Amino acid sequence: MKINKIRLYNFSSYEGENVFDFNCSDDNKNIVLIGGKNGAGKTSLFTAIKVALYGPLSYGYVGVNPHYISRIKNLINTKAFQQDVVEAEVQITISLRIEREIKKYVIARKWDYTKQKLNEDHSVEKDGIKLAEQELSYFQNYLQSIVPPDLFEFFLFDGEEVGNIFSSSSYNSYVKNAVFTLCGMDVFEIIRKYTSGYVSKRSNEDNQNLYDEYDAAKKEVEKLTVRQQELEAEINEDQVSLDNLEVQLIELETAFKSAGGITDKERKKLEEKYKDAEAKKTEAATKIKMFVEGMMPFIILKDLAPTVMSQLEYEEKGEIYNYIQDKLNKSDIEKLLKSSGINDPRVAEDLLQLFLSKFRISESHNEAVLFDLSKNEMSYVNGMISGINNFDVNGMVEIVNRRLEAADIVAYINKTLKSAMSDEDSVRYAEKENRLLKQKEQITLKLYEVQKKLEDTSHELVFQTQLKERIFQSIKDRAQNKHVYELSEGLSNMMSEFLEQKAMTMRSRLQELIVQNLKHIYRKNNLITHIEITADFQFNLYQDEKYTEDELLYLIKNVGTSEFSELIGNQGEQQLFEMYNAKNIAAIRQRLEQKQSNKEIGLFKKIELNRLSKGERQIFILSLYWAIIMLSGQDIPFIIDTPYARIDADHRKEISEKFFPNISRQVIILSTDEEINEEYYGILKPYISKEYILINDENQNKTSVENHYFFEV
Repeated sequence: MKINKIRLYNFSSYEGENVFDFNCSDDNKNIVLIGGKNGAGKTSLFTAIKVALYGPLSYGYVGVNPHYISRIKNLINTKAFQQDVVEAEVQITISLRIEREIKKYVIARKWDYTKQKLNEDHSVEKDGIKLAEQELSYFQNYLQSIVPPDLFEFFLFDGEEVGNIFSSSSYNSYVKNAVFTLCGMDVFEIIRKYTSGYVSKRSNEDNQNLYDEYDAAKKEVEKLTVRQQELEAEINEDQVSLDNLEVQLIELETAFKSAGGITDKERKKLEEKYKDAEAKKTEAATKIKMFVEGMMPFIILKDLAPTVMSQLEYEEKGEIYNYIQDKLNKSDIEKLLKSSGINDPRVAEDLLQLFLSKFRISESHNEAVLFDLSKNEMSYVNGMISGINNFDVNGMVEIVNRRLEAADIVAYINKTLKSAMSDEDSVRYAEKENRLLKQKEQITLKLYEVQKKLEDTSHELVFQTQLKERIFQSIKDRAQNKHVYELSEGLSNMMSEFLEQKAMTMRSRLQELIVQNLKHIYRKNNLITHIEITADFQFNLYQDEKYTEDELLYLIKNVGTSEFSELIGNQGEQQLFEMYNAKNIAAIRQRLEQKQSNKEIGLFKKIELNRLSKGERQIFILSLYWAIIMLSGQDIPFIIDTPYARIDADHRKEISEKFFPNISRQVIILSTDEEINEEYYGILKPYISKEYILINDENQNKTSVENHYFFEV
């Protein structure tokens, strides 16, 4: 399989149409290098490849569902939503070898967003002809058989994330699945599993001890039933004891409170409530004092305010009238009239009286001037009267009530604290409570353990009951399908033998290839010199180590035979068996205790995979991937994002020179200028077929594609 071209339209940060040509016409130029700063769109391109090939399966979904649609919507370029027609698309062109012929397929996933609903159109063209719906289903199944969805991490290598797979305890299943799938062994494994079901059934039916097994299962069911009843009775007894303790604790608490007892928690709560009430009382008292010393006298004389205001208004108008009468005289008016051609003195007198009448105080008001206030004094008095008129009487009453309420709370708390029981009595109650609580804790723990036993017993009872029923059904059906079982047994045995031999050969070859690849790219020659892969594809890593006979003896004594065997590995163990003519570690220990010398022996020391540094682990994983591809002989593109994520500078050159040019016929590298820098770019340049640089416009969040890398060589 090869990737020829990728087309992105309004996908993630790729606004509009963006095309990547991955054709490698020269077999010696197998690398497509794509550069970009962080956030430029490398991971988006990585995602686009997965989505184009597998759609919902790229996120673990069986089909298109709301979760998948939500993820895709988040991947559509934001500018697309500013258009009248909202569309996005990823399209990938690949070449597949089918029956010795190279066929070209164009896989497209197109999305349109109409009426706030996202729709996906998935299509595939084979040599320019669109596949029908049934053909499309066949093709998708075939593509998944080449590189299944659960091998995404193998096909699309993320240097930042891949190490997490090998940090889990299930990494062996992942590796075994990859090896069996890529080496075409998965079909034989399926046949073996299918036929082994018949073999198992056949062997049970033909076993002369089938009736004994049924009888044993029946007795086990009876025994488990009795055990279940005993545990239920024990649980009921413990529950009664717990209920009695609860009653005693409640009675103790009631007696404690009746005797005036206060717990630490209650005391702290009362003290906090006392503090709060005291603060409220002080605040209210301060406000009341300010009112009494300031506003209260004026509130008492509030009814005099209208009289005072009337007198002040009278004095103000009188002052204005006197001022105008003093300043305005008849002669000035006569002069003004004469300048206008009017010489009648009576007109001047009439005008003067008219002006004065506008400000003259009513003759009925004969009050004398009492206050004679200045303007500032007048403003103060007006403000005071306004304050009296607007005074919130209810608010002040509420403040007084608040103070009285706070004072009652303070008095109550003082009384409560003073009447509390003595510290000596309180300690005595606390000791009794602690004893009861300790008994409760012990019974609760015991109850939990018994309930766990009951749960396990119940599960085992269900299992044994089902087993008994299955055996009984087998007895009934033992005469059926005899010929099918016999055929299946033969086929299953043949498949098991074939798979066992083939898997052993593959594991042996894989061990050699990994070590060989490590020697190519790893500078520490003695870090991993030997690998043992178990039948379930667990990896045991070893390095060369020399031991004296004394050291071997101490190791066996200190760590035990089992851990010693694991420490030196199967090969080291066999080496010692031959050297000391022994059949087990106990015999070797006996030989070492009788030895006359202390010679040095070259063996191995186990290295834990999870204890490797992240960089060492990634180098090991790269070597493993390379070995699997070499072992399978498959022509699969290798796509790697952040290639040097955990690799130190010492090993980047080795990987650039030896790994990337050789791991696959098509290697697509997504890198920053700090990873594939000018030095490593110069190393890779002879192997580069195509190179691109992704440039991100941060203001517009837009990625543009140019046909060159960061550097020129």
